[in-house]
Amino acid sequence: MAKPLPALGLVIGVIAAYAGLVGASYATARLILRVQTFRHDLGQVLPWLAAVVAIAVVLGLLMMAPAIGSGVTTGAGLLLTASGLAVILLPVAQAIDVVKLFQLPGTRFGVSYLLSDGSAVLLGIPLLLVGMRRWAVDAKVAKLMAGPGQLQDSRGYQPGYPQQQPQQQWGGYPGQQQQPPQQPYQGQQPPQYPGQRPPQ
Repeated sequence: MAKPLPALGLVIGVIAAYAGLVGASYATARLILRVQTFRHDLGQVLPWLAAVVAIAVVLGLLMMAPAIGSGVTTGAGLLLTASGLAVILLPVAQAIDVVKLFQLPGTRFGVSYLLSDGSAVLLGIPLLLVGMRRWAVDAKVAKLMAGPGQLQDSRGYQPGYPQQQPQQQWGGYPGQQQQPPQQPYQGQQPPQYPGQRPPQ
């Protein structure tokens, strides 16, 4: 099992989400243009649709990676949430500047629908929560892989070793408390009962 590297995944997730958001912004603008102009030719739509599918597949594979998946998910969710909230909450002039950060130099596609209609926030917050949860689990796995003596509970039980059962003092069945064996009489006569003859 590979050692989790969530910090590296966080950097990769931010970069991958930025690239995906840039490409998806161009693609969704072309897809929405078909609906706005009532075009029926799919030849101009399928390449942009394929681009959206490819971006989604690449991001999904990165999030599924065992070592960096938690960091990628957290980074992608963080970028989507922050950029989406910035475009919605900031004044119009500053919001436009944020949108320009996701444009390729020398190109223009208008307003990014993913950033302006709240889609980035809708997708970013679940990814951020899931990524943080997976990050916490990866941190526990990393402690466990560091050594069996690093992770133990309040009773001193260490995973990977069978829990020790308390030894029984006088034998018997498990869970049964036995009385200590009776010691023989030393220097004393056994008790006499009526009708019993004393030993010779």
